[in-house]
Amino acid sequence: MVIIKNLSFIVFIFIFSIIIFIPEDKAWVDCSDEKDLYRYVYDGWKVDKILKYGDISDTDVGQISYYKGEEPQIYLSKQDTIKVLNFGWRCWFEMGPELNYKK
Repeated sequence: MVIIKNLSFIVFIFIFSIIIFIPEDKAWVDCSDEKDLYRYVYDGWKVDKILKYGDISDTDVGQISYYKGEEPQIYLSKQDTIKVLNFGWRCWFEMGPELNYKK
C-alpha cells in the first residue's frame, strides 16, 4: 500500500513538473478583452460591426464567409483606419489580439 502511495506521489510530481517547466506554445497569444474595447471607444473609435458565431461577413476578396469563432469579433473605425478586436481565451499569433487595416 505504501509503494502505491509513493508511486502515485511520484507520478503526480512528474506531471506537475512537466506542466510548469515546459514552455508555452508561442503560436498562441492573449486576445483582446473588454479593457481594450473600452480604451478604443473612449479614444474616439466607433464600433461598426460585431460578428458572432454563424454571422455572415464578406472577405477581403468579396466572398461570403461564416464567422465560426466562439467569441465575438468587434470592428472599430476611426478616420481611415479599421481595427478588428479578437476576443477569446487564446488567439492564433497571425491573427493576434487585433487586426489593423486602412480603408
